[in-house]
This record gives sequence, structure tokens and C-alpha cells, in this order.
Amino acid sequence: MKEPILKITYGGILSAVVLLATYAITVPIPNSMGYFNLGDGVIFGISAIIGPFSGLCAALGSALADLAYQAPIYIPGTMIIKGGMGLLAGTVLTRMPELRWYWQAVLFVICELIMVGGYFLYELLIFGHGYAIGTVTTNLLQGAAGIVLGLAIVPLARRVKNVLHF
Repeated sequence: MKEPILKITYGGILSAVVLLATYAITVPIPNSMGYFNLGDGVIFGISAIIGPFSGLCAALGSALADLAYQAPIYIPGTMIIKGGMGLLAGTVLTRMPELRWYWQAVLFVICELIMVGGYFLYELLIFGHGYAIGTVTTNLLQGAAGIVLGLAIVPLARRVKNVLHF
């Protein structure tokens, strides 16, 4: 995308898509303020469309979902963690457009391990070790769902990218 206004517009739209995917279809995680959602898979999809700029879209959309879900304490951590996931995925998928699905899976696993580790460290800092350890399993399950959804969405996202001439 050569025009900054167009990039900002698409960025806003894709941030809203992340917000909706993260907030609209959720399953609360018992004994925590977290929830299962489709956001990670959508972050991987928009990474294939808009590249490294998806880090900003992921950070904003996911942080707004935390605000909407009444978990504002997570906003700073979420912005860094999800933004980092989007930045990494967007950078790799842009620089390696012919990346095969199994290497995409490896990339998404790395991104999700960043998510699990990032939330563990954030929750350790905010809530203590008992709480942080207790959320690792559910974050791993959330990550697994994000990987599967991402692998399904990325081929479709690449078609969208080609049609819209990003």
C-alpha cells in the first residue's frame, strides 16, 4: 500500500475485525479474567494481508477487547504481547510469501509461545505465581486454537491481499 490514508483506513478496519473476533465469540475461562476467543487466528490472517503493520492492529483490537470484556488491567500486557505476535507474523509472512503451511505452523507456534510466556510473565508481575501458573494451560489451549484457525485463514487472507492489491 502506497497511500498512508488507505493504510490507516485498512488498519482501523482490521483492528475492528480483531476486536470483534476477540470479543464477540468468547468462552470465559473459569477462575480467571481470561477468555477463549478467535482473535489469535484472525491476527495471523491480517498479518498475511497487511504485513508488520498488523502488529498495531493486533495491539489495538485486542486491547479494546480487554476493555470491552472489563479486564482493563490486561491492556498494557495485551498491547505488547498481541502487538508482538502481529509484528512477528506480519514480518515473516510478508518477507516469505511462499512460506509453506508447515512453516507457517512453526511460525504460529512461536507466536503463541510468545503469547503464553508473555501472559505468564505479566500475570506473575500483577497477580503472583499461583495465578500465573494456573493460566498457562488455558493459554496453551487458546494458542492451539489460534494456530488451527490461523492455518485455515491465511490462504484466504492471501487471496484477499491479491484482490485488494496491498
